[in-house]
Amino acid sequence: MKKNITIIVLSVIILGTTGWIVWQQQSLTAAENKHQQEMRKNDEQLTQLKSEGTDMKDEMDGQKKELSTVTNKLKKEKKAHQKETKQRKALELKIDQLQKELASAKATAQANKQAAQTTRKATVKKDPNVTHHPPSQWVQDQYDWGVKQGYIKE
Repeated sequence: MKKNITIIVLSVIILGTTGWIVWQQQSLTAAENKHQQEMRKNDEQLTQLKSEGTDMKDEMDGQKKELSTVTNKLKKEKKAHQKETKQRKALELKIDQLQKELASAKATAQANKQAAQTTRKATVKKDPNVTHHPPSQWVQDQYDWGVKQGYIKE
């Protein structure tokens, strides 16, 4: 009976050990399967992230190109605007100068006109022999010349 009990105890121990080993193998297999699933999932996520990263990089490159194009256009427009501003300022200065010259010329012309009118009126003298209408300028000039030459005495 001792032998039977020993055999039964040993059988129970062997069955328990075998069960424990099978349980450990199943746990190990389940852990490996879970690990593989997580690895696949992580690989898929990594691939997706890489794809999204590449897409984002391409999109950023496109945006950089657009930004560069817009920046270049703005620089060109700024240069054109500055050039136009310089030209406008130069034209305004020239206009101011011409207006000053015009005003000066008008003032000179007015002064010359007044001087000429004043001079003519001052030099016009009546011929004592003429009693009717005042003489024309040509007649007056002839009279003045005659006086100057000594042909006519006043």
